[in-house]
Amino acid sequence: MAAQLTQTALKPQIIPTNAGLRTFAAPPTALQEDIVPNDLFYIRNHWKNCPEIDQATYRLAVDGQVSTPLSLSYEDLKQLPQKRFQVTFECCGNSPVPEYWSKALRISTVMEGIKGHGIMGNAEWAGVSLRDVLKKAGVKDSAVEVMFEGADHGPDETVGDPPDVTYERSLPIAKAMHPDTLLAYEMNGEPLPLNHGFPLRLLVSGWYGMNSVKWLVGIHVLDHEFKGFYMTDRYITTNEPGSAVPYTYYTKMKVKSIITNPAPGEIVPASGYTLAGAAWSGEDRITKVEISTDSGATWSLVDTVRPRSDYSWNRWEHQWTPPGPGKYTLMCRATNDQGDTQPMEFPNKWDGRGYGNNMVFPHEVEVR
Repeated sequence: MAAQLTQTALKPQIIPTNAGLRTFAAPPTALQEDIVPNDLFYIRNHWKNCPEIDQATYRLAVDGQVSTPLSLSYEDLKQLPQKRFQVTFECCGNSPVPEYWSKALRISTVMEGIKGHGIMGNAEWAGVSLRDVLKKAGVKDSAVEVMFEGADHGPDETVGDPPDVTYERSLPIAKAMHPDTLLAYEMNGEPLPLNHGFPLRLLVSGWYGMNSVKWLVGIHVLDHEFKGFYMTDRYITTNEPGSAVPYTYYTKMKVKSIITNPAPGEIVPASGYTLAGAAWSGEDRITKVEISTDSGATWSLVDTVRPRSDYSWNRWEHQWTPPGPGKYTLMCRATNDQGDTQPMEFPNKWDGRGYGNNMVFPHEVEVR
């Protein structure tokens, strides 16, 4: 019995990152593999309780600026051509800078364990192209955006006002009609888990996770820009005073990389170690990953960057022989095919919410 209890205690678990139990980070070990398993994949919900939808009676409404409004059952969707590919998801609030950790994570005991990187992951998703559904409905020329309505609603999680708001986000028509924007019903070969949107969610490949509305019940094609609460009051940051554009709205993921091996607290042998990690850039391709083992004083290309699969991250490896025992600060940084490289400092110092942070993070290790 004691052995069984020890084994259970050591099993990795998702890590709560706010007091309301709405967000859970993947443990560091879950980010060491190409695919993050469903039970360890990060969770980001706006309310503690998930909507429970009966698959048998489920209907997806498609209306607005369309020629033929639709009411699709789960089985109707399953009859459409299936697409299956990997997508790396990242919460827009992943990796807050240290001075904002207390605001963003709220539970100080988890900060050291996840190093701010656990609210992301990579999985294989299956579903139908949103474009196929929109073509079936017949999108009119007047269409400007497509708004997506989730079944989840409640008071705003931060201040409780508004007292009851539905989670809704919109996409420009071009992104909605992209063949790789999915209506997903499977995750890693299984039906969507409840916390990930069962029975159906939007999956916006290459964009931050908040755009991929879960528990999807409505697709509304609009002839105007949607100004809902979760488009204008959340997931934005204030820019530097005097900027021509006062706010930044987050859509496509920025170029970013992390070190996953060694895991926090792991001792590195002085004889040598294979450093490893991941790099991603949403819709764009990673062109290089660099490594520093001396706090950023010098940089070199990593030994190996593996090709990505569809919209997945790129895994990378680098063989390191430390000069000797002691403490070292490792860093990695990635560059994409648009010429964007991770900044060394937090890119938006004028706003305390920490959204869209893709700075180079230090990774402290001990060599023995």
